[in-house]
Amino acid sequence: VHSHALGNPWLNYSVYLNSVFLPGILQLLIFLITVFSIGTEIKEGTSREWLRLSGDSYTVAMMGKILPQTVLWSICGLLFYSLMYNYCHFPLNCSPWVMLSAMLLLIIASQSMGIFFISMLPTLRMGLSFASLLGCLSFSICGFSFPVEAMPEPLHALAYIFPMRHYFLICIREALNGFPLHYAWHSFVILMCYPLLPILTSVNLKYALKNFKYVP
Repeated sequence: VHSHALGNPWLNYSVYLNSVFLPGILQLLIFLITVFSIGTEIKEGTSREWLRLSGDSYTVAMMGKILPQTVLWSICGLLFYSLMYNYCHFPLNCSPWVMLSAMLLLIIASQSMGIFFISMLPTLRMGLSFASLLGCLSFSICGFSFPVEAMPEPLHALAYIFPMRHYFLICIREALNGFPLHYAWHSFVILMCYPLLPILTSVNLKYALKNFKYVP
């Protein structure tokens, strides 16, 4: 039997698994830490002081909270990138900047979803439960263990909610198969749209930061 696997002629399962599994762990951690960092302010009753120090500006408060985490997560993403493509020599059939950009967009999109979770459920326990449920679900539904096209239609649609699905498509089309960039442009555009989620829910979260009374 002759195997001619495109992009992975060694049939190295680690290439298929860890190229997405490691960023998936990063996505899950970002969900949880983002929800925790904002939810703790609500639980401890320090959210009003947080807003006061930011000049009662929701945008300034979020940037002050999230940007330092973005820097730290970007360092983690760079370490993952180095581990996969420099140390383990995973196939990288595109420009390194393509996958670095995809990693950064994955981090920002995951943070945006974390803010969205805590905006919709502005309690620490509910926000963390929601984030962990969807974060764990994304591992099995984003398509790297079972093809999305073979899933039932509702799950097929649900798969595209998660940032990991779009990162996975970029990884397969660019890093593994080396397709021209225009085959993955829509995945990049969708990842760029995730920061709209905190904007759409800003009124709800700002109200919760000002008025929510945490009930243990």
